[in-house]
Amino acid sequence: MAVFKATFWRLISGTLGIICLSLMATLGILLKNSFTKLSIESAFTPGPNIELQKDSDCCSCQEKWIGYRCNCYFISSESRTWNENFHCLELLIERTA
Repeated sequence: MAVFKATFWRLISGTLGIICLSLMATLGILLKNSFTKLSIESAFTPGPNIELQKDSDCCSCQEKWIGYRCNCYFISSESRTWNENFHCLELLIERTA
């Protein structure tokens, strides 16, 4: 009878271990997929484009700009102060208006 109880508990602990590993693997896959969707995707367009982005209500960004969550970002290698960047943005807005 003691051998049967030991074997029974080994079977239960092995089954629970397999279930635990399966749940951890599933959680890892789900987290990887959710972070992949949140990562910044390059959204370079051939020019000023007002077509809707895929699966969103947001407009696409201009050439060399990156679209992320309905906002457009420009990443430059130039180093400028906040005021210099603000002035350049004002000039860009005037040019596009």
